[in-house]
Amino acid sequence: MPVGTEAQTGMETLAPYEQLVQSGKLVAIGELAAGVAHEINNPLFAILALSEFLLKELEPGSRPYERAELIHTTGLEIKEIVRGLLDFARESSDERSALSLDDVVRQTVDLVRRTNMNKGIQIVETYEPVMIDASGSQLKQLILNLLGNARHASPDGGEIHVSVGREGADAIVIVADDGPGVDAAVRERIFEPFFTTRRYSGGTGLGLSIGLGIAQAHGGSLALVDEGPGATFVLRLPTV
Repeated sequence: MPVGTEAQTGMETLAPYEQLVQSGKLVAIGELAAGVAHEINNPLFAILALSEFLLKELEPGSRPYERAELIHTTGLEIKEIVRGLLDFARESSDERSALSLDDVVRQTVDLVRRTNMNKGIQIVETYEPVMIDASGSQLKQLILNLLGNARHASPDGGEIHVSVGREGADAIVIVADDGPGVDAAVRERIFEPFFTTRRYSGGTGLGLSIGLGIAQAHGGSLALVDEGPGATFVLRLPTV
């Protein structure tokens, strides 16, 4: 599963103090997500129970039945989103274990598909089973950031290609979009902490620098490579 050409490596990672601050923010966000998810679950349970009760009373095929069925189906979709948030929040970012990289990426893509990040975007996936020793929570954070960047690169819609495989002794994750690509001046600074091209639209400039730190902490690398018309990021991690 070769990937090519002239990898752009990051030269700077977050300083220890900045890493500590960012870790604290991530813990707080995880706790907030868990609290919000529990609060949503309470009224959601009532919606699902009542819609299921209505489906038993209404005549199948009738318009009222179809409306109740839509309510119930939408409620189940919300339930899956909440479950994904809870799973993400419950995982310890420090715990490492042998895990299937393709499962981690697939779960992250599924979470994105259930959120607003997926609108107008088609995600094309290719998976090869690969085992690594890693923190699932940290890898999900990294993949979510790469998918978010790819989404922002194609505001009018497009395709994001996600693939997981093996190259020699390395596990490889590739996330590629079909957006306009990355300017040379931006490429030189793309992994710098606090550098962002979306300063006035919510960008913090921390996503890729933290992602690079996560990759390096796992004995791997994160790079932007010259491949295709858009941006292609390659994550390399040692296999078990």
